[in-house]
Amino acid sequence: MSKRVLIIGYNLVDANMGSIRLQRIARLLPRFGWEAVGLTHPPDPAANPGAWKDLRREEVAALNLTHLYSKMRHLRGGVSEAARKEPASKATGLSSQINRWFMIPDRYITWYRPALQRARELLRHEKFDAIFASLDPRTCILLAARLSKETGIPCILEYRDLWTGNPYHHVTQPTRLHGWLHERLERKALRQARRVTSVCRGIADYLSQKHSSVLSAPIELNYNFFDPEEYPAPGPVPTGSRPFIVSYAGAMYGKRSPHSFFEGLRLFLDRSKLTPEQFRFRWAGSISGIDDLNEVLDRTGVRRYMDFLGLISHREALSQLMQSDAALLIQAPNDAIHIPGKLFEAMGARVPLLALAHPCEVADIINRCGAGIICPHTAATVESALAEFHRRFTQGTRWEFNEAEVQRFSATNSVGRLAELLEHAAS
Repeated sequence: MSKRVLIIGYNLVDANMGSIRLQRIARLLPRFGWEAVGLTHPPDPAANPGAWKDLRREEVAALNLTHLYSKMRHLRGGVSEAARKEPASKATGLSSQINRWFMIPDRYITWYRPALQRARELLRHEKFDAIFASLDPRTCILLAARLSKETGIPCILEYRDLWTGNPYHHVTQPTRLHGWLHERLERKALRQARRVTSVCRGIADYLSQKHSSVLSAPIELNYNFFDPEEYPAPGPVPTGSRPFIVSYAGAMYGKRSPHSFFEGLRLFLDRSKLTPEQFRFRWAGSISGIDDLNEVLDRTGVRRYMDFLGLISHREALSQLMQSDAALLIQAPNDAIHIPGKLFEAMGARVPLLALAHPCEVADIINRCGAGIICPHTAATVESALAEFHRRFTQGTRWEFNEAEVQRFSATNSVGRLAELLEHAAS
């Protein structure tokens, strides 16, 4: 008989990489003897159900501040990110200040009380063997810990991001009082957790050092992963010539800046003499906190070589990736902890990475898997990498991955490890 886990994920029915990870987990856990039930918010009526369409969900509505802020921007004449077809950085304004100062632990705190009430009713009438929540958002972590304390059902907390100790901590913790409140809430949740897991070694190391006194067991490491079942079937091989394509799909913000890439791209275009018909940079995703983006694009003159796609679905992003000859990945220079999810998506598509990264776990994984070329945020190294990828493109040479290492990051392996963790926690 299957065991049952309540997955608390406000964003379970959304389309970002964290949500997609939860959707994959919920869909694949039954293969390992675990039935998943999701506690989430009602999906957007226009959303494509994708991987969560067959998942049983308990939907709890609450004031959605993100939608409220979006409507306010629209009334002021702003253009939605989905509709934008030119790259432009979203400014941090009043909504960000409200979140920083008053929404503790995050802007989803308005969901906490109604979700707690619905979960209490569910757990009173049905048997569950475990509760699982993944950060971000932090509100889900607090909710899982509260339910575990009230019911005695073991709680497993996953860290996809840091809470305190985040290199962008100044964004959410503007004063020492805020820092103290966040740390107190985090320790309270961790103290209740039966097991804690993280998606990268940097997060695991930080939690182990910072919160060792409240952890009941060592931090488990379970990376992000790719799901071979999600990739569209390859299309027919195009006849005739086609452009050399580099793609980027994901968030671009703050220190995760494309400046070095565009400077290197300018060098590559100057030396290769490629025309806009011979090279395309396909860019999809959101942009925020890069105030000089237009200046960089104007100075490097790369707009003619760029296709900006705005916000696109995950399936469309995978399709664009599979049509690419290389995929851009950017690791912020001051962030040696987090691992962008697009690393694993590119490996799943067997598309080599052009990775702007200093020595860190991202570089280690790419090197171990033979997944691409590491560039240390300089125009010269970007130009050299682009030249190598273009050489292989013109010669028709496929990039050779270390398949044994790549398979370690497949969905079956990763969700299987999580199922084992749930078993240990529930026993």
